[in-house]
Amino acid sequence: MDAPKLRFPEFSGSWKPAKAGEAFRNSRVKGREGLPIYSVTMDRGMVRRDSIGREIEADAADGANLRALPGDLAYNMMRMWQGAVGRAPEECMVSPAYVVLSPKPGVASDFFEHWFKSKRMLYLLRAYSQGLTSDRLRLYFDDFAKIPLRIPSDLEQSKIAALLSSASSKLVQLERRCELLKKYKGGVARKIFRQEIRFRSSDGRDYPEWDVVELGSLASKVKGKNKDGALTNVLTNSATKGVVSQSDYFDREIVNGDNLHGYYVVEKDDFVYNPRISVSAPVGPVKRNRAVRGVMSPLYTVFRFSDGNLTFLEQYFESWEWHDYMRSVANSGARHDRMNVTADDFFGLPIPLPSPEEQNRIADFLASLDAKIREAETVLENARRYRDGLLQQMYV
Repeated sequence: MDAPKLRFPEFSGSWKPAKAGEAFRNSRVKGREGLPIYSVTMDRGMVRRDSIGREIEADAADGANLRALPGDLAYNMMRMWQGAVGRAPEECMVSPAYVVLSPKPGVASDFFEHWFKSKRMLYLLRAYSQGLTSDRLRLYFDDFAKIPLRIPSDLEQSKIAALLSSASSKLVQLERRCELLKKYKGGVARKIFRQEIRFRSSDGRDYPEWDVVELGSLASKVKGKNKDGALTNVLTNSATKGVVSQSDYFDREIVNGDNLHGYYVVEKDDFVYNPRISVSAPVGPVKRNRAVRGVMSPLYTVFRFSDGNLTFLEQYFESWEWHDYMRSVANSGARHDRMNVTADDFFGLPIPLPSPEEQNRIADFLASLDAKIREAETVLENARRYRDGLLQQMYV
């Protein structure tokens, strides 16, 4: 293909064939003292390291950093199947692990910044990279320079870059909106569960003071097992996606059907505790099964409520208000990536419990915020698909 599928109507004809080395030169100039240090991230491009709050490249001592001029591109093969690219907004320093590309005359760096994110370019970058370890690639400029590409006229480069920059800016705005909604919801939920915010009845009356009860007085552990092996839908509990079918989460089956006899049967609206910790779930996630009936590994704790508003309880476990208790009862000698809490201690977890009417009010309010977040995420995903569609059709 010598021209893209999607073009502005005023352009026609083939794009000029070239090698990447004809469009960029390798900048290996050492950084100088006083320049800001930038990191290249997957989602935000080039970001000042002091705005991130931590150094991403631990091996990038200041004396070894490379200088990037405004408009230079910095590229890094971060993992086996992914790379990150960013365009320098100012004179700065970047890690020596990066390839710093200075565009030659007739080459618009913003045009190629988007080009780097296309599927075809990612394929080529992988193909021309060298393996360092089983999960990491390294792209050297001598190899990069051999990559075949096609270059449109200066004016077409400019128009494509402007359109994609506009789409990318919209994505940043939508991502920011999602972040702010989630932050707002988290802050409000914290104040609600700490009773710094209280609801009132429709006639203005104060609701009764909250009780504090143990989890075991509201719920019981699910002990029923898949003894006959009749159920084959294996569920998993993800900190970010909740309870989902394992085949959907991993895109493949990772458990042999012959091994499911000892798995717990999980009904809809059961809750599941996963003791594996992560950044988003520092004591492990508790999630409500909103999926379908299935089975769950005995490594998880499955429990079923007999009292209380399930949405209110679900929202409580989405907060971090119960984390301090879990840390206080965890076995400190356990694995660093997994909480070790006994069943007695887990079901001794104190649950703040308002009156049923106030539970309903809280549940409805927080669920309405979740709906707004989902709506914003849908708009974001549609905008991302639109931008990605342009990327795949406007480049060759």
